[in-house]
Amino acid sequence: MTSHSLRRSQSAAPSTSSTDHRSLGTSLFASLHIPDFPAAALLRTTPVERPCAVIERRPGHEIEEKLPLLALNEAARGTGIAAGWALNRALVRCPDLLVLPRDPAAEAALAAELVRLGDSLGPDLELTAPDSLIIDLSTRPDDPGPLLRAQRLPRCRLWHAWAETPDLAHLAARHPLTHGREANPDSLQPLPLALLDSLAPGHPALDLLRLWGLSTLGDFMKLPRQALAERLGPDAGRWHDLLHARHRRLLHLFRPPESFVQDFDFEEFVVSLETIVFVLRRLIHTLSTRLAARHLAARELDLQLRLESGNTLRRSLRLPEPQCSPETILPPLQTALEALRPDAPITGIRLDARTTFATAAQREWFGRQLPQPERWTETLAQLDALLGVGQVGIGRLKNSFQSSDFGVLSCSELSEIKPTASFFPENSVPLFRYRPPRIIAVAHELRGKRPWPLAILNGPFAGRILDCRGPFSASGSWWDPELSWQQLEWDIQLENGRLMRLSQHPGDRWQLEGSYG
Repeated sequence: MTSHSLRRSQSAAPSTSSTDHRSLGTSLFASLHIPDFPAAALLRTTPVERPCAVIERRPGHEIEEKLPLLALNEAARGTGIAAGWALNRALVRCPDLLVLPRDPAAEAALAAELVRLGDSLGPDLELTAPDSLIIDLSTRPDDPGPLLRAQRLPRCRLWHAWAETPDLAHLAARHPLTHGREANPDSLQPLPLALLDSLAPGHPALDLLRLWGLSTLGDFMKLPRQALAERLGPDAGRWHDLLHARHRRLLHLFRPPESFVQDFDFEEFVVSLETIVFVLRRLIHTLSTRLAARHLAARELDLQLRLESGNTLRRSLRLPEPQCSPETILPPLQTALEALRPDAPITGIRLDARTTFATAAQREWFGRQLPQPERWTETLAQLDALLGVGQVGIGRLKNSFQSSDFGVLSCSELSEIKPTASFFPENSVPLFRYRPPRIIAVAHELRGKRPWPLAILNGPFAGRILDCRGPFSASGSWWDPELSWQQLEWDIQLENGRLMRLSQHPGDRWQLEGSYG
């Protein structure tokens, strides 16, 4: 689970000074990185002195000779091979290379240890990649250098760097030249261009930059920013700003999933229901306090009773309505306990809850009930039953050039909508269409065998047309005489300055399609 940092994003000027951060009043971010992460995770428990490489091997498949090397140990790097080499090429250079598959469990354990280390340095951190994290050190007034140099991971190399922006720190921590230093735009210039892969893995613009002959970040930083954005897109312009420390983004804060488990072990075996209910009431009180502090409610309870015989009795209770009050959570649990018939004395209790957002309820006569978003589907279903199937939903344009050709996405199809990229209109002035269009009379003349509107003769927008653009012709369904259509459109400006869309249809029928603005 991630959330966004609440710190305000602002421009960060390049800085080459690392004197006193309290006097500068600037933000400060540190990055920790584990080089050759797959190999470090695999070889922590079983150290290997000989050259070793880790590859991505799919279960049930043989090792292919052209698989790329993911990570190496120091002995393998000493032979001259590097990560990314094909396996057959690496074996030619180092015949005694030991090839091992990745260990996801070991990598997850090492990543968790890295997070715990970062959490001890600051509460706000971002897990940028399994092998890297960024920590916000803005609240620390002292120099972060000695603090970061003192951090260690058992049997594992750890690189670190710090800077005024998160991305500068992230890039600096991934290369030995800037390891253990404060990063700034000048110090990043000698680093290889391949470091940009950590910002946008597999981006096609990176291959094009290599074809241009760029090899270092400094080569990229010397290019004009505007020309880069026009040629390679906005991502290249953003990289240029990041490397020059002109942009400070928000951290995607790492928040480990919090458990609401309550556990209790009895000192002596218990057979009395009253004793179990007494302890259970204490556990529920703690659970309710945690739920209320996070504005959550329990929608399902999981109760486990550990028995002296070694067995476990489990009961899952789904509450009719999400609850966070001890008075409403205890009764269903007490009823479930009364129905249990354990075959041995009870040695412990475990209570867990699956949560959801708390619902609003009217607890007094003169207080209104707050809206409940989770009942939106029920409301749509009631409207569908009242107005007819397919009459309630979201308007959606059909695949046609006719502006009035649209349909309704019914309630049953709403779940099929997938999020798309942000929509940016083609022009800055929106057109508000009239549904239905307004039929009017228009004075016009012929110009080149086509009508040319001069004035609107009736309706609320009657008046002389000062200027117009058009006509723009459109037609469709010409193969079907009953569905075929055609029209001419103009964008017009009236005497009062209003901009409107005017159209003419066969039979000398004129109508206003909409108004701009």
